[in-house]
Amino acid sequence: MEDKEKVPTIAQSGTTRRAFLKGAVAATGGAVAIASVASTAPRAAKAEEASPMSRYLFAERQNCTGCRACEYACSTYHEGTVRPAASRVHVLRHKGIVDVPVICWHCDDAPCIEACPVTPKAIKKDKETNGIILDEKTCLGARCLQCVDACPAQYLRTHPDTCMPLFCDLCGGDPQCVKACLAQSGNPQGPCLLGSKVGFGVNQAYRDVTPEEAGEDLVKRFYYPNNDGGRR
Repeated sequence: MEDKEKVPTIAQSGTTRRAFLKGAVAATGGAVAIASVASTAPRAAKAEEASPMSRYLFAERQNCTGCRACEYACSTYHEGTVRPAASRVHVLRHKGIVDVPVICWHCDDAPCIEACPVTPKAIKKDKETNGIILDEKTCLGARCLQCVDACPAQYLRTHPDTCMPLFCDLCGGDPQCVKACLAQSGNPQGPCLLGSKVGFGVNQAYRDVTPEEAGEDLVKRFYYPNNDGGRR
């Protein structure tokens, strides 16, 4: 079965959020947004998914090495220079132990758009790519940021210069973070990020899984307790 055919299977399995985080779905790690991949030839599988016109991003967080190639690629594409602070995807170092990629879920019901108070909305979805587009001329920026508060993925942050919210536009359907992750990953681990034309509504099923919770799950998976209760 091809990877893109496996993606909806996870969402339809009826797995609970907590069970998901604790490993009910094999090889998923602590991902908030995740896709199933074949156990062999991961590079070939991801290369197919990284084709243009991706409409969703997915992360297999257990594969993240903290290389931050995604931040470099994203900021270069959008800013014209390497500037992780202005990247639309970012990596959280949880408790100084594990790295957690934080990505936009491209929610079907788009709470960020719903929260935007201006008329017409300063935030919209690209109907063709599913990317989130911001109109900086009508956005209230730092005077508002209701979209940041409404983001269920706790993904949104602001540009260090303009204080405008940084939305993922999926690079016009060809996400550069996916390409960078693919280029940096190797066998047997495979990449962390991938793009797909297929989404399966994990934004509803796992909506209250914060990046910190995902980080805690990764810590539990990768380390075991010391006698004093700590991790090593």
